[in-house]
Amino acid sequence: MTSPTDKIEIRNILTMRYDPRKKSSLNLALPSDFSPPIHDFNGSKIEKLMINSFTKQFCEPPKSISVSMSGGIDSTLALGILRKSLPSTKIIVLCGVFDGAFDESIVAKKIADTFDADFKIIEMPSIFTDLPKIISITKKPKWNSYIYTIAQSAKKYSNYLITGDGADEVFGGYNFRYNKFLNLLQPHDTWKNKVINYLECHNKDWVPDQPQMFGSAIKFHWEDIFNYFKPYFQNSLKPLQQVMLADFNGKLVHDFVPLGKLTSDYYNIKNFSPYLDSDVVKTGLRLPLNQKYDRNTNKGKIVLRKISKRLGINYIDEKLGFSPGLLYAWKKNGRDICQEYIMKKNSYIFKKKLINHNWVLRAYEAVESDGNTRYLTRLISLIALEIWYRMYISNEIKPHHKL
Repeated sequence: MTSPTDKIEIRNILTMRYDPRKKSSLNLALPSDFSPPIHDFNGSKIEKLMINSFTKQFCEPPKSISVSMSGGIDSTLALGILRKSLPSTKIIVLCGVFDGAFDESIVAKKIADTFDADFKIIEMPSIFTDLPKIISITKKPKWNSYIYTIAQSAKKYSNYLITGDGADEVFGGYNFRYNKFLNLLQPHDTWKNKVINYLECHNKDWVPDQPQMFGSAIKFHWEDIFNYFKPYFQNSLKPLQQVMLADFNGKLVHDFVPLGKLTSDYYNIKNFSPYLDSDVVKTGLRLPLNQKYDRNTNKGKIVLRKISKRLGINYIDEKLGFSPGLLYAWKKNGRDICQEYIMKKNSYIFKKKLINHNWVLRAYEAVESDGNTRYLTRLISLIALEIWYRMYISNEIKPHHKL
């Protein structure tokens, strides 16, 4: 549990979404893990390793397996390989749909039908009204573990939940960030220049006036944040490999994997991604850049695309969904919850001098005036911090409470 005195963890979560000081069940990658290169031009090696990952995971074919699927290449290919590995196992595909967000369920159902899998649409609850439940699973002031609804539903059908976690980080899926980073890159950039550019490619996690967000109890200096990323950009790797190293060791190791484990543990279900199998990771990291990302077409996950094409697996090329429509949710109930919990000076985050009340007022106005999503995500994080405090410090809110 986050300690109310651990100001560094609060600062890190509010700036990067995670605290890089914490241990994870997934080991950090090293620069040496990217060499020597392993070529897999048609993806046959990765395909075999993914099949083997399921063989290792299931000593005997289970009667049923749940699969979290959005319709993008990661979960679709995982489903295809799973069906190829376990042809007689009952598969239940779960597709989450948020009110007011892009709906991928129509395409996802067609994909599920292709692999003889049952299909279930999961109506995802509001991230605002369900914040106590979301926070109770991780016991941290975070709001992005809304996938709990998928795990909760998966448990009804199986003891296993297959996901596509790790595909982006291992096989080069963040093409929009790679393109931006390469456009910012200069020939003689220092490690710090590259870190600054890298953080600019993750600018939804912080705001231009980030230091002013904090109260006097939290000391914020960008240099402290930069130093977390220094080992990933002060090495002999190519700049884009450095980005991939930082991606792997950042949100994957410290955010996505821990959240997935905590959620699956909460519902007593086994969470597994073939992309995070140790042999798949070992080989995937060593693939040359041209087998991960094509700058000319701005396409990533080249090897996974080749496997999918060879196996005749269709997917949504540019995945849009499986995430909440934040502005829609804000207008529906988020605005009222924000006003109730963090607009008043007697909120704990202000009384404990963790957050600057005047900054919150300015951020609220930025969201209301032009729908600024960067400030909106910060406000949601602050609401989560206030709710966390009222759940675990003052004991005013229970996990089942709806905001």
